[in-house]
Amino acid sequence: MQNNAPFIIYDAAAGSGKTFTLVKEYLTLLLKSNKPHYYQQLLALTFTNKAVAEMKQRIIENLEELAKKSSLTKVPDMLLAIAQETGIDIKVLHEQAKKALKHILHNYAAFTVETIDSFNHRIIRTFARDLKLPTNFEVVLDTEALLTEAVDRLISKTGIDEAITKVLIDYTLEKADDDKSWDISKDIFKASKLLNNENDEPHIAKLKDKNLKDFGNFKTTLQKARLKTENEITNKANALLEMLHGYGIDQSHFSGGYFYKHFDKLATGDFNVSFGTKWQDNIVDKPLYAISKSKNFPEIAATLDSIAPQLNDAFLETKDLVFRLSLIQNILKNLTPLSVINLVNNEVNAIKEEQSLVPISQFNRLIREEIKGQPAPFIYERLGEKYQHFFIDEFQDTSVMQWENMIPLIDNSLSQAVEKNDGSLLLVGDVKQSIYRWRGGNPEQFLNMIQGATSFSGAIPHVENLPRNWRSRKNIIEFNNDFFTFASQYLSNESHASLYVTGNQQETNKNGNGYVQLSFVSKGNKEEKDIDYGEKTLETINKLQENGYDLKDICVLTRSKKDGIALSSFLMESGIDVISSETLLLQHSPLVKCVFNVLTLSQNSQNIESGLMVLDFLHEHLNIQEEKHTFFTSYTNAASSFSEILNNHGITFNLEFLNEVSLYEAAEYIVSALNLTEKADAYLYGFMDVIFEYTQQPLADTSGFMDLWENKKEKAAISIGDDTNGVQFMTVHKSKGLEFPIVIFPYADVNLYYEREAKTWLPIPNGLETEFDEAFINFNADVANYSEAGQIIYNDRRSTLELDNYNILYVTLTRAVEQLYIFTEEVSSMKDGVKTFNHLFKEFLLSKGMFDESKSLYEFGTFQKKEIAKKQSTDVIAKSPAYISSLPAEHNLHIITSQATLWNEALSKAILQGNLFHDTMELIKHKGDEIDVFEIMESRKTVAPEILELLKKTVNEVMSHPDLKHLFNNNAIVENERDIITKDGFLLRPDRLNFNHSKKEVSIIDYKTGIPDYAHEDQINGYAIALIDMGFKISEKILVYTNDAIIVNKV
Repeated sequence: MQNNAPFIIYDAAAGSGKTFTLVKEYLTLLLKSNKPHYYQQLLALTFTNKAVAEMKQRIIENLEELAKKSSLTKVPDMLLAIAQETGIDIKVLHEQAKKALKHILHNYAAFTVETIDSFNHRIIRTFARDLKLPTNFEVVLDTEALLTEAVDRLISKTGIDEAITKVLIDYTLEKADDDKSWDISKDIFKASKLLNNENDEPHIAKLKDKNLKDFGNFKTTLQKARLKTENEITNKANALLEMLHGYGIDQSHFSGGYFYKHFDKLATGDFNVSFGTKWQDNIVDKPLYAISKSKNFPEIAATLDSIAPQLNDAFLETKDLVFRLSLIQNILKNLTPLSVINLVNNEVNAIKEEQSLVPISQFNRLIREEIKGQPAPFIYERLGEKYQHFFIDEFQDTSVMQWENMIPLIDNSLSQAVEKNDGSLLLVGDVKQSIYRWRGGNPEQFLNMIQGATSFSGAIPHVENLPRNWRSRKNIIEFNNDFFTFASQYLSNESHASLYVTGNQQETNKNGNGYVQLSFVSKGNKEEKDIDYGEKTLETINKLQENGYDLKDICVLTRSKKDGIALSSFLMESGIDVISSETLLLQHSPLVKCVFNVLTLSQNSQNIESGLMVLDFLHEHLNIQEEKHTFFTSYTNAASSFSEILNNHGITFNLEFLNEVSLYEAAEYIVSALNLTEKADAYLYGFMDVIFEYTQQPLADTSGFMDLWENKKEKAAISIGDDTNGVQFMTVHKSKGLEFPIVIFPYADVNLYYEREAKTWLPIPNGLETEFDEAFINFNADVANYSEAGQIIYNDRRSTLELDNYNILYVTLTRAVEQLYIFTEEVSSMKDGVKTFNHLFKEFLLSKGMFDESKSLYEFGTFQKKEIAKKQSTDVIAKSPAYISSLPAEHNLHIITSQATLWNEALSKAILQGNLFHDTMELIKHKGDEIDVFEIMESRKTVAPEILELLKKTVNEVMSHPDLKHLFNNNAIVENERDIITKDGFLLRPDRLNFNHSKKEVSIIDYKTGIPDYAHEDQINGYAIALIDMGFKISEKILVYTNDAIIVNKV
């Protein structure tokens, strides 16, 4: 790497070519090594699968380019850069590229460019046994669905568990008293999300030993403290008012009556008083009465002057008490959902164990707790790979725990770099683009490194800047340089302010001039603003289209999803094609709605709403001539069932059949019977994929899918190609790392300090006697007055909110290549200082002498038409493939899997039943397991009913047999179908082993069909020899024959 420094940081501002730099540094190390396999010692990590795919593609494409013979005559920029940096001849690099490319393509699995989660997954898989995880564990990506299931399971225990019942009922009543929804599941779910949040993990850890009784005691303490504080406030307020009355002083003697009214409210038990008003700020320095009127009551004025210190003391004392009361009420509001968090976690752990799941959100924690302490060579040995060089992209989004888990591996590499000059670390990122703090990203961590902090002994980071913006055009770059440098003065943290000064000196490129428009719309309420922003956006899009731009060139970015939905709806109503996460959701497809509603009906045929929605769709879809209202009437009047109505109109349909087949077959039957195949589109295919994926899980049934879909429908969406012509809509967070020819940013009036449903952890202040160290509370301005710690937390949070929102604005304004449009709300007053984006924009215009009250539109550069390059038409005609059903009735195909059984139906049936019996017994260890196994079989409809009944009979006879039933008791230690490797290397697999570890004994059981045979005895004796070689004594060797009658042979 440059300067041969082992630890390099590239501080890469937006559009500065960080991917090019990463690829260049990667290829430099690979090619100068003179080892084609050296890529196996390089590990490149980033955050998304899309970024991984892009980096891999760029590395391979560059190697392909360098490996071409033409690269020797027409030298690519990448090859030239590597040659200049390494001093190696271009011909040598060309040959190295050919060899490296061939090696990578033949050993692609060893080409380790991956996400941090993927790397962590490999480590956890390797150490699964050490972590006491099942070796076949499944990674849960949708952690919210797991939490929802856990919360539902907890609430279902109401009426069963007395303690849980009391807590949940009390909380329901509390919500009802506050005129809020009785549904407590949402509140518990929100609190439970703390379990998946790395930022909250240290705080949650302090609650692990707390039970419901502890929380109940804390609640009682708080309720007593609340009553005591309320009494103190009213007593002090009444005492002060009585003193005033004793001096003949009333409300009229105070300036505006404010002081008197303040204490009068407190005396009556109304504690909803405000602080920070003008008279309160001046209470020490100015008299409480109006000086101009004091000549009318000079004696009263003199009395007020004499007792002013007492009045001030009373004000301050009651102020402290009011904020103490506010804290108590704040804790109580959040206490009950928090109190059950351990119980939810217990349910999560139970689900994880039952289904062999590991949530992706727990990867970092597992590694930190169990693996991080292991020496790096040991971890590498277990992984089977050793990395010398590390590349981490988007480092500003790396969480503290992710980084701490990587340090031992990287430290090992860097220590070797010092000794052998063979190890390095390259970090690439931009603090200004850190917008994922809510999911663990910690920009301060990267900021500290840029300023010289290091986690490694002997390796100080060498920081380099990428000076030029290669993405945006000149006027956009200069606007952002000027604007953010100016805006930096309003950041309260000096490090943050310095970041926005030094980080906005980007050099321009020669790609053209570009254009920026900043427009103000009239102030108004939400509905009025939606219309104003909609009209402004529509006007801009129409102008762009008139000047040669396609809709697909335009991207509208919004801070919130809600704003994007409102604006996209406005544009669609105006005839503009829109592509957004909302328009791509499966749930919006009429075909998907139809299939889902019919499945709903199969579970509850009395669900009139679902039935009417299906009939409404089918009336148009099947072109039913009968008047719609008449078509509905017989159904709503219960004169005909759903199936009867369809059958009466020539549609053969049997609703009951849906419960006789598997879920996926049921969905296919609906598609086929209702003639949806001809209109099948990407949405329906996507929905069928969701159903199929779900049915691969154990215990999958229609009812379970209903619950799954409720949780998944807001996210399940189709993917589209880049050539689809429509205005793209996305949130700023989704746009990270992307670029667009045109960017429109409406609703650019975000409050710098707004945070939705903000919460924080506060150390318990003195005076509240409790065993708890911290409280979980709502974050608001009151927090600064709760305690000294509260003041620090409040100031720090305000500082991070400033940085986070500046970063949001920076990411938004740096996505545009050719033109940038900013639509914000006009500013009427800034008496409270600069607090919003539109305040910043107005102050910026004022500083440049551009602001004019009569103007609403400001331009930087000149609007230009699209530069049309000569190209072939790229219009894409989207065509959905024909729907292919897997229902047997659709194609009349039958698969014969074994010729030997073709001529002997009795033999075929016996083999089938024997295989089924073996598969079933593999799932059964103890008495009672068979119930769950048969429930799964019944729900999946994979076994014919008559065979299933025969199978149940056989299993029950085996488990209840006098010579066998002792093997299935609940204390039995059992291994089914466990592989045994003999000392000669042969693989054996007995059907069942029952262990008695205290006596080092084992019973061997093997299930057979057909007649007893000496070969069976030889087989079980072979198992016994292998187990004896392992040090076990054999207590029983049992052959179980499952024919018409159960035969037990003890060998």
